Amino acid sequence: MKVWKDFLLKLENQLGQETVAKWLRPLKILKFDARNLHLEASNSFQILWFQEHIKTPLVNLNQKPIKIHLYLHGTLFQPKKKKENPFPQKEHFSPDHLSSHARFDNFFPGDEPNLTFEILSKLSEKPPYNPIFVCGLKGTGKTHLLMATAEKFVNEEKKVFFVSSQTFTEHVIRAYRTGNLKEFRNSYRDIDCLIIDDIHLLKRRTTTQEELFHTFNRLHSLGVLILLSGSCFPHLLEGIEERLKSRFEWGITLSLKKATPETLRKILKKRAEDFSLPLNDELTQFLLKTFPNSSSLIRALEALALRSYQNKTTLNLKHTKFLLKDLASEEESHLEPDTILKQVAFYFHIQKTEILGKSQKKEHVLPRKIAMYLCRKQLQMPYTKIGSLFSRDHSTVISSVKLIEKERKNKNLQILSFLFILQQKLFS
Repeated sequence: MKVWKDFLLKLENQLGQETVAKWLRPLKILKFDARNLHLEASNSFQILWFQEHIKTPLVNLNQKPIKIHLYLHGTLFQPKKKKENPFPQKEHFSPDHLSSHARFDNFFPGDEPNLTFEILSKLSEKPPYNPIFVCGLKGTGKTHLLMATAEKFVNEEKKVFFVSSQTFTEHVIRAYRTGNLKEFRNSYRDIDCLIIDDIHLLKRRTTTQEELFHTFNRLHSLGVLILLSGSCFPHLLEGIEERLKSRFEWGITLSLKKATPETLRKILKKRAEDFSLPLNDELTQFLLKTFPNSSSLIRALEALALRSYQNKTTLNLKHTKFLLKDLASEEESHLEPDTILKQVAFYFHIQKTEILGKSQKKEHVLPRKIAMYLCRKQLQMPYTKIGSLFSRDHSTVISSVKLIEKERKNKNLQILSFLFILQQKLFS
């Protein structure tokens, strides 16, 4: 049908080729005449999107209007009528709860200068860069700092909307299903600052990303601060639309590193004092060794405080191991040397045996060095144990780890890219 094809080309100029290709071209023509066009949609979201966004009238060659009828599974789509609610729910789309301990004065930035902490702790409502994208692996403190920023603005009587990506997705789905798009948009757009945590979890969520795109554009055009976090740099996000990734890079990207053992020790000491938990050196060493990042460590400490109180248990190593047995086994099963080998092999399109073998080909040597580095940095494996796994002398392992570390510190973009993507896959 030429009129429909010309209509789509016209909409491409208004909405963009990518939007039309995603939402409109998949519509199938069932039948048509001079004044009616019947289209089959693949799902209800596609129909709701059409009804919400397509306001341009479709006309025939004589400039007479053509009515569009939308079908789902062969049946004319009839949206459910909303029942009047005698007790209307207020704050239908409300922000997530902020954790009481997620404050700037409760965050340990580490011994080295922490640019992310410095910028966020001194952030104003309208900084010179917008958006701000904070990237880092699980347990590096992203959520803590985003919540602390939200709390800072709340105390300054700013209208802040903090949500996880899961909550944002739930809000979008609820808005479409209940026909409350106007209320949803009012909740997200009549604000001074929008903060969304773990943006990488929106992977392949088409409808959610579409709504985020329009929300982002609206807020950015108004100069409203947008603060986001993800597991890696924006351009490395998988399953996120290119137009969103490019917008995430409009402002500034900040990164967070994994906490050092000394920083983790400080976190453990401070949180133990908050919970009035007496920890001797033996218990401290056990907790630091068993729970190697800040999020798992805090989670374990919270569980220990609650369970020891409930069981009226005097804390010693035996009782602590018993009380945290489930969390410890979960942590142990989370990452193994074999998992690292499989992920590295899969990423570089080679076999695990080629990483562990004697091959000196370039396509095998670099993945081998990276796998050794990850075993050392992520699992704290002794050099001799890594050497045994790779059938190499421990001195070879040391030189391989030092080489990757040197390239990382020299900001070798290729090595940084490899490490970020692999670490994201290992901890996702």
